[in-house]
Amino acid sequence: MKLTQKNKYHIFFWIAYYLFEINASFVYIHESFKQFSWQKTLYLSVISEFTFLFAEIPAAYLVLTMIDGKIKILRNKALRIFAVIIIVTFSVVVFRIISHDLIFPYYYYVPEDTTRFSLSEIFVAAMNIVFAIAIMLGFEKFIQQNETQKRLIEISKEKTDAELKLLKTQINPHFLFNTLNNIYGLSLKKSDEAPQIILKLAKIMRYNIFDSAQSKVYLNQEIENIQDFIDIQKIRHKLIKVEFNDSIDDQLQEISPLILLQFVENAFKHGASESRFNSFITINLELKNKVLVYSIENSKEENPEKESTKIGLKNIKRQLDLLYPKHSLEINDSNNLYSVTLKILFE
Repeated sequence: MKLTQKNKYHIFFWIAYYLFEINASFVYIHESFKQFSWQKTLYLSVISEFTFLFAEIPAAYLVLTMIDGKIKILRNKALRIFAVIIIVTFSVVVFRIISHDLIFPYYYYVPEDTTRFSLSEIFVAAMNIVFAIAIMLGFEKFIQQNETQKRLIEISKEKTDAELKLLKTQINPHFLFNTLNNIYGLSLKKSDEAPQIILKLAKIMRYNIFDSAQSKVYLNQEIENIQDFIDIQKIRHKLIKVEFNDSIDDQLQEISPLILLQFVENAFKHGASESRFNSFITINLELKNKVLVYSIENSKEENPEKESTKIGLKNIKRQLDLLYPKHSLEINDSNNLYSVTLKILFE
């Protein structure tokens, strides 16, 4: 049978406890039996404390079973307390029998200088049993608390991952249909641009379906995807002037996929594409010393902000909160200009 991690912890605990008790027993035997050599004293300490474990270990686990309420007929608290008292009392009796009738006459070869159930020796036996139980219960509760904490962290991570996947699926689905319509229009005109747009669309779909399934991608990949997206949008919005500048000092920097693209989508969908005159989008991306500064500025009409824009921003903000606690997001919305500045400190 394969041992679980928890079982291994308990084995290590009892080994450590056993070694501790051997040390205490060695001192006791050395002080009480001067005639024994240190080798003999060590040997007697080892075998006597091993024998005492037959009283201590069952007592500890029986009490643990009572406290955890694993026995259905002992769900009542008063019954469990009574059962614990019975277990401790029985274990003390076993401990005394082991000491008086086995260890002294057969290990030490001398009779114990007191009766089997004298008050002083019962007290010593009770202290040994209670100490073993108490220290094991403390260790067990520590393991349980640690496992609970790990489970809570796992649940939190699973919840976060699920939420992020849901947020990613909320990215604007109209892009695909609009692009297909554009390709259809280009194909009717027998435009030379159609094959190039189809290739870029294929790259974007591959990135959105496969690469975005990963938790992180290289920043260069994200930039390339943004550029492909812009190239396709230029086919549809020919009058929009788009400028995209990037500067990266670390080619291996990673980032969550699609999180930057959403700002560009918003700039096209809710900003520049609705402007009738002098429409423009300016995008600047800089990575320097683990600090990403990403700014987008676009023209807009003097129209009330659409609810869909608010939903999109909530989506982006939630992703940033989950993925990059060390970030800042500034949004400026004026009558004819909309700008966003995102700063992310990568650790």
